[in-house]
Amino acid sequence: MFTDFNMVYVDLLLQFIVIILLVLAVAQAYRDPYDKHCKLMTAAIAVQLLSVVIYMLPSMHSLSGVMMGSSFKSLMYLHHILGLIVILFSIYIKLAFSGKIPSPVPPLKMMKPTLLLWILTLLGGFNLYLTLWEGITII
Repeated sequence: MFTDFNMVYVDLLLQFIVIILLVLAVAQAYRDPYDKHCKLMTAAIAVQLLSVVIYMLPSMHSLSGVMMGSSFKSLMYLHHILGLIVILFSIYIKLAFSGKIPSPVPPLKMMKPTLLLWILTLLGGFNLYLTLWEGITII
């Protein structure tokens, strides 16, 4: 049913949903920062994790034996590392706000850097997509 080609478009759809959720969550943060914002961010994290599990991990594994240029590999590893950091920061923020873990770093101070890293990770992912599937090299 799903080929590698179709899976790329499923992942792009999931990333588009993540972007919409992030935009709505950021807009909501200034209106009602605790209720709707937190729900939107939780949904964005859940969709992102789904995307990682169903597409990105298998894709990363399938690329492990492929010969690639050093700049592409560097971008790919940077994308993976930033993505992991974003997921860990997001989980930390959620758990710290809910009081489930102590918070030596105030979660509010983590939000903007986490959003910035998330945006950079998304941009890096789109660059990887363009390079792998469309043959377009930006960086």
